[in-house]
Parts: sequence; structure tokens; C-alpha cells
Amino acid sequence: MSVVNPPADVVTARQIWWGVIGLGLVQLFVSLADTLLNRERFSAEFRERMQAADQQFAPATIDLLVTIGAVLGVVFGALIAALGIAIVHQLGKGKLWARTLLTFVGIWLVIMGVAALFSIGVVDSAGQLLSGAVSILQAVLAGGAIYLCQRPEAAKWFMPPGPGASGKL
Repeated sequence: MSVVNPPADVVTARQIWWGVIGLGLVQLFVSLADTLLNRERFSAEFRERMQAADQQFAPATIDLLVTIGAVLGVVFGALIAALGIAIVHQLGKGKLWARTLLTFVGIWLVIMGVAALFSIGVVDSAGQLLSGAVSILQAVLAGGAIYLCQRPEAAKWFMPPGPGASGKL
């Protein structure tokens, strides 16, 4: 069997998706830094919510919960990024399910980018502003990657081979 190289549009789309994932990691660490630098504000908001629900926590417990939440967010985000890299790898192998999944993720990122664009008036910190800017960049890149994967030459790459045809490796 011979190795069939993906079309240029698919190669470029894969590189763009890697950029989207990289920006997602940047956004993750910006959000972590914002949370840890503004821990008092987050703790006060959490305390107010708990008091509204008639639950009492010691201030040290609330600070610990905010820190644990931030760390779990980073771990969860890193796992999502690793899964994204695996899916982008499958995109390069011509897997239709990978293109479909990344199209849905890309549409979601575009919607979130538009939301970030229109929510600029409610930004409280530089971290939130930077996170919103990264979200907008992700939306633009994801839209471009979706477009490249839907072009005719790329669409043929994702179609399964007919009977008797040599498949992609």
C-alpha cells in the first residue's frame, strides 16, 4: 500500500487547529492567573452565593475551594487539549468523523468568539480582556479551518474509498 498525502487545504487546516488548541491553552493559563490574582474577589463572590443558599463555610475553606477549582480547571483544560490534538491527528488521516466533530467544535468557538466580541463592556480585569481577545482569535482561526476542510478537494479526501480502491494510510 502506498501512503497518500492529504491535500494542502487539509494540511493547512490541521496547522490552524493546532493554533486554535495552542490559543486555548493560552486562554486557560490567562484565566488561571486571573483567578489566582483576584482570589479575594472570587472568594467574596463564592461566599455571597453560599450565604444566599444558607450554607456556612469558613473563609479558609472558601479560599481552598477557589484554588482547587482553578487547578481542576487547568487539568480538565489540558485533557481537552490533548484530546483535541488526537482528533486533529485523525483529521490528517482523512477521518470524516474527525472533520465533523471539529466542525461542531469550531462552530461553538465561533459563537463564543462573537459572544466575547459583544461582551467587551462587562470586562472587569485585564485577564478577562486578554481571555476575550484570545477567544475572538480562536473563533477566526476555527472558522478558517472549517472552511478549508469543506473545500471540494478536501471534501474528497474525507470520502471513503470505493470498492477495490487503495485506502489512505
